[in-house]
Amino acid sequence: MIHLNMQLTKEKRYTLLGLDLNTLTLYTIYLFAFLIPLVVGHPQLLVGSAINFLIIFSTLRYGFKRSLPVLITPSLVATGTGLLFGSATLFLVYLMPFIMVSNIILSYTISKQNNVLGIALGIFFKVAFLYTFTSILVQNIGLPSIFLNSMGLIQIYTALIGGSIAFVLNIFTHKIK
Repeated sequence: MIHLNMQLTKEKRYTLLGLDLNTLTLYTIYLFAFLIPLVVGHPQLLVGSAINFLIIFSTLRYGFKRSLPVLITPSLVATGTGLLFGSATLFLVYLMPFIMVSNIILSYTISKQNNVLGIALGIFFKVAFLYTFTSILVQNIGLPSIFLNSMGLIQIYTALIGGSIAFVLNIFTHKIK
């Protein structure tokens, strides 16, 4: 039988299975980045808000480099499972690299200016990049135009929802450290 013992170390950090609480939280974020698109799948507003929350919270809390798995994993899982856009998921293969890059843009921008302005700029740059390249794909390879809404206005909503929750939670969790 496994005995889980949470203890306070001499550095005043909690550990569980030999992992400090910050590392355990980061690994939990990685796990959720994999599970949310796999288990929840849709609607996009819910999944996108949750993933944007994970991206923004992990960037605020752990920085850009440690957030990289969160920036890439959800797109791979959503495309691999075919849940998010149903029969149009095949087209997501074309968008997946742009979605990943837009997440990288969001996270990198926030990492450079770790505040509300950084989040707002990150959201703007992410959506502008994603919408621009989706428009190009719609015009040049016949990507269904339905993706313009999904990669435009809905991205703004999901990023604002996820970003707002991440910002507030980050403030709250820093106060209880």
